[in-house]
Amino acid sequence: FQSDINVAFPIERLREMAADGEIESVADYHYAFMGATPAEQMAEAVDAMVPLLEADGVDAVLLAPV
Repeated sequence: FQSDINVAFPIERLREMAADGEIESVADYHYAFMGATPAEQMAEAVDAMVPLLEADGVDAVLLAPV
């Protein structure tokens, strides 16, 4: 990932897809979680993130495990 950010965060590929009309757009803001956190401990963070995604008009997300 140090030589190609798209290995961990495919932002350039997403922007290309948007430019080609394959997806409508790419969100203005991007979020990441760090570490191997058990799902039940992520609920609070996810609940806080939902309004942010809605405000940004996001209707789909891409999860990229690294």
